[in-house]
Amino acid sequence: MKNTIEFPAEWENQAATWLAFPHNKKNWPGERGVKIRKFYIQLIRTISEFQPVNVLVPNAKFLTLDEKFALADRPFPVSIFFVPTNDIWIRDYGPFFVRVGKEVQIAETKFNAWGAKFPPWNKDDAIPSAIAKIFGYKKMHAVPYIFEGGAIEVNGDGLGITTLDCLVGKNRNKIADLSKVIKSLCKIFGLKSLLILPRGLHGDHTDGHIDNVARFVAKDRVVVASEKNSKSENAATLREAKLLIESWLKNFYGKKAVVDTLQLPPQRKLADGQILPASYMNFIFANGALIYPKYKCAADKAAQQYFEKVFPGRMVIGLDARTVIEEGGSLHCISKQECR
Repeated sequence: MKNTIEFPAEWENQAATWLAFPHNKKNWPGERGVKIRKFYIQLIRTISEFQPVNVLVPNAKFLTLDEKFALADRPFPVSIFFVPTNDIWIRDYGPFFVRVGKEVQIAETKFNAWGAKFPPWNKDDAIPSAIAKIFGYKKMHAVPYIFEGGAIEVNGDGLGITTLDCLVGKNRNKIADLSKVIKSLCKIFGLKSLLILPRGLHGDHTDGHIDNVARFVAKDRVVVASEKNSKSENAATLREAKLLIESWLKNFYGKKAVVDTLQLPPQRKLADGQILPASYMNFIFANGALIYPKYKCAADKAAQQYFEKVFPGRMVIGLDARTVIEEGGSLHCISKQECR
């Protein structure tokens, strides 16, 4: 009998969280570099209250004595691995921890920095193999297509959601290969259905990752970002996403299917016109906790209340993510869960 393949939902029990500590001085110069290091120490300390954290750093001398002291003697261990990376977005280039029968194996896709936008990416693309080697994980047959971890959302019951622009497009996969891409992803993640939304958030340089648009909070319940400002370019996109998800989810769970909405925080625009796609959808799970990004705005309160209502048994923690969003991502983008 063939082993079944399952890509577990993120709220299921986790073995650890993986992070890649920021070191790229082009992205994090001067004061920004100081702020992002403090943010990472706070994030690691927060997660390690609930479960182990594995952190990739460039070399043995990278962390300061103060940083090492801050990460020592935690409720759960913080393990440091000297593995070179190009950037911090381990959600996208890191391994997918998938259950094959009772065994956890590593699945991987091809990574080229979101359609070759931000070279180099050679070190990041090698991370799944490096982590497999560290822990002795068996690797599944790799998907031979460009795809990132932030582009897929699953419910652990065979359903997944993604966006079209993350499947095909410039410097990604060919439109003619779309059906092959879908088939490969469904196979490696054990999916019976993959909903493909037309697009993601406006200005998202990942080409519209799903983890800024919609997330499962239960197998039959999804929360979708919303935008009450009708003049926003995200308003129509998010209304359409909600309608498509509602129709699709009801096919599997009928009246039990629920689709919630949560207002986006204000979308900040930099001096060069670049949009920072802030979203509360970029939350992460830890064992017994949910950690979401805060942006020091009025919408933070509604996000806190929503997560507390949906997850009464979890500790809900908001972290100020205004520094990390300056490079276009947030908590989910910079982390990867390892399942048991």
